[in-house]
Amino acid sequence: MKKRVIVSGMNFVLNTPSENTRVEFDIDAMSEPNTLLRVLEYFALIGATPSHVKADANADGTQRISVIAEGLSQQRAYILAGKINEIFTVNTASYVVKPVEARDDNPGQSDIRMCA
Repeated sequence: MKKRVIVSGMNFVLNTPSENTRVEFDIDAMSEPNTLLRVLEYFALIGATPSHVKADANADGTQRISVIAEGLSQQRAYILAGKINEIFTVNTASYVVKPVEARDDNPGQSDIRMCA
């Protein structure tokens, strides 16, 4: 089911997670203060909330960004990677689409984990 949203004259189609997929994005970029924010902005624009985000700065002035999002289609992942590659501080962006296995470990328990 897709939901159409119009914001300030821009037309967005929000993709609801109908597919059991996990997309892992690997991004190599210059270590600039706004690079991570620019990358995550593309996820926000399509209504996708990443389940995992990690950024590591390297000694050579670059950074490695890892973003995992669930429920994205192959086409949506391709478009996102292309948009991320267009960010001027990004050197490369790649992704892998993996199926999410159904879990039978305890269906009555929530997946929410608390961190201290």
